Amino acid sequence: MSLLSVMATAVKFVFFTFFISTGGAIDRSSSDLQQRLQDLDTFIQNLMTCESRPVVGLTVSVVKDGQTIFAKGYGQRDLQTGQAVDNRTLFGVGSISKSFTSALLAAILGERKDVSWDTVLTDILGPSFRFRDQFRTEEATLRDLLAHKMGLESLGLAVDVGQDIDRAELARRIRYYRQVYPIRTRWHYNNVMYTLAGHVAEKLTGKPYETLLRERILQPLGMGDTVYLADVQEEDGFVNFAQTYSSDNETSPFVPYSPENRRPVRLHLPAGGVVSNALDMARYMKFHLSGGRDTAGRQVVPEDTLRQTHTVDFTMPLYSERVGPDWPVGVDMLHGYGLGWMSGYYRGHRRVYHSGLVTGFTSLLSLFPAARGGVFTSVNGVRGRSKDVHNVIHHQIADILIGKDHWLNATTACSYPQPWWTRPKANDSVNIPETSDEFSRDKRDYEGHYGNRAVGTLTISLNATDEELYFKLGLIGHGVVIPTKRVNVLNAFFRGPLDGSTILVDVQVHGEDVVSLSFRSKPPEPDLLFERNLKVRDTEDTDQEWGGCSSTSGAMQIVMSRLGLSFVFILTFVILV
Repeated sequence: MSLLSVMATAVKFVFFTFFISTGGAIDRSSSDLQQRLQDLDTFIQNLMTCESRPVVGLTVSVVKDGQTIFAKGYGQRDLQTGQAVDNRTLFGVGSISKSFTSALLAAILGERKDVSWDTVLTDILGPSFRFRDQFRTEEATLRDLLAHKMGLESLGLAVDVGQDIDRAELARRIRYYRQVYPIRTRWHYNNVMYTLAGHVAEKLTGKPYETLLRERILQPLGMGDTVYLADVQEEDGFVNFAQTYSSDNETSPFVPYSPENRRPVRLHLPAGGVVSNALDMARYMKFHLSGGRDTAGRQVVPEDTLRQTHTVDFTMPLYSERVGPDWPVGVDMLHGYGLGWMSGYYRGHRRVYHSGLVTGFTSLLSLFPAARGGVFTSVNGVRGRSKDVHNVIHHQIADILIGKDHWLNATTACSYPQPWWTRPKANDSVNIPETSDEFSRDKRDYEGHYGNRAVGTLTISLNATDEELYFKLGLIGHGVVIPTKRVNVLNAFFRGPLDGSTILVDVQVHGEDVVSLSFRSKPPEPDLLFERNLKVRDTEDTDQEWGGCSSTSGAMQIVMSRLGLSFVFILTFVILV
């Protein structure tokens, strides 16, 4: 074989390898782009070894001008076997799933003239559906659900422990959810509202959400590898699925998550249950950047309806009180929320994005519409803040997409957000009572069933063998009840999938009887009350008068709503766990 033939074969092999790793063709005329992508590969490999935040496994995909220009895996998907992450390794995308739900609804609404984003929910779910108060019942719309404007409690504990119910039953229980803020006055992140939105899609079509998403979004886009966490939990054959890991601090070892952690997400698939990989997520980004078209140019979702999901519906002030810039370049992390998407700016370019957290996976997807580019990342374990890893990579890739010089290098990538932004120390002044060796009353006084109509039944029982009090709540919530040195304050110590989690429980007594248990919540969420012997299917309240849970009168709220007047305050967003 001649030297020329050998060189030609080598060039073909190198290009074929790069073509496969990127998942498709690239603009080979742009030597600068190829060089920057090679530098990006080196940059990410260095980032994986930062002592400040070692990463187990990472998947990355980048699209630009309708092409997948980068799709690659780094690190390990399983520490025990040493198997590597590739661009088809499956990662849970967490709350990025919310944009799948809004895209699905956009597809459904785009075909119909009788419903829109502003259709009142009772017109879809029927007259038996209602909220706790009359105003929400008569006025709340699909847009209110998707833009997190409902102002209802999120019941994070119920999401964590799981509920053995379907979405129709969850929709029935919504009537028991309490108000945190008056509707349309504060943006209050709520995973359950997206599960309810998934049920709206089911009611509009008569099909399960799982089937709808596959038929209307995943299959048309060619996302054949994308599955649901419930599938991974219950079926064999997902050999290229990343194991997730947690770490208590920056020096402790990685501990694998139990597969049981995935069980609660079956119900909440519309909020956080999608599982995908770098190549499929590249297809998904191109779908959004092309105005709802597939790779062949066919319209999957009407462009104007899909574009409304990207449009800011609720403007949010900056959550930082700093008076100067946080970064040496223009980075506005948070500007507002649309329908399943956040919106901000990066170096003068509009950025539409969403992050995700579910059963140990953390993810981030960013779209830059003007640059016709996007980036997706997901990790299955990191010491330190996983958000920093995602932000560093997204900043670096955004510079490539918009044609700017990088402002991060190998050193500042590992120290990020320093030296620019030093986070305040966490407030550890929470007054947690010491545990005690003895209960203040007979242990048998606590035994029994306690009900919360929104959440379900809490069971406490005394084990005759070890004389311990055990509790059971939901699908995976169980553990031991421990007394504290405060009268009528207990500590619920979780074991199993939620091992190590603890919640303080206040005991309410009437005379000598324990009548209820109240699980403390983090403000502004109200504490979660379980009443003794309350059956969650009790229906004696269906004809009760409307609850007076609004701080603003119903009439005034209606006037404010119809005039489009909303007051927005500073808040912190939470991602599905």
